[in-house]
Amino acid sequence: MRCNNCGWENPDGNQKCEKCNAPLQCGAGNQKVNVNSTILESEPFEPKKPLDETIEETIKDSANPKRQPTAQTVDLGGTINPYAGMGAYTPIPRCVLKPVIFPGEDPRYAPQGINLKGDYNELNRQILDPDNNTITSKVQATLTNKNGKWYVENQSAQKTTYVYAGEPIEIKSGDIILMGNRTFIFEED
Repeated sequence: MRCNNCGWENPDGNQKCEKCNAPLQCGAGNQKVNVNSTILESEPFEPKKPLDETIEETIKDSANPKRQPTAQTVDLGGTINPYAGMGAYTPIPRCVLKPVIFPGEDPRYAPQGINLKGDYNELNRQILDPDNNTITSKVQATLTNKNGKWYVENQSAQKTTYVYAGEPIEIKSGDIILMGNRTFIFEED
């Protein structure tokens, strides 16, 4: 039985090639089966070429304008379009939460606007105002975008996110949201 890996002629009954140790398989009785790493003895053997030789031949073939495509042509890869088959481009929803300055608060030390993007955003102290202990360090509220509309939903145990409603409520640019003792003006980007 000839090895598909190196071409070595092995005695019948061997499980592995004597030369390269590749597994050999044969069918029932004396019938030789071409499975995985074996070749029928009646088939001519062509040892596998190293990949670099195959690539060089493919490059030479591609430079020849009269070349005929063969089954031995190797796909060298290429850039895959990540948007192929995805349909129309859908923009990522974005918004900004702008903190309102407290009376007498120095604007240099006030939190800056928070840019949010995506369909789902969790809001907490670290994101909104790291020094404000009236905002929970867990999830204070969630801000979601559904079908182009923004919704805010309270998540705090103390129910300190306002506009308070029993279910998600749509918000629009110019709406004011109170979280803890800090108010934010919502503006759609």
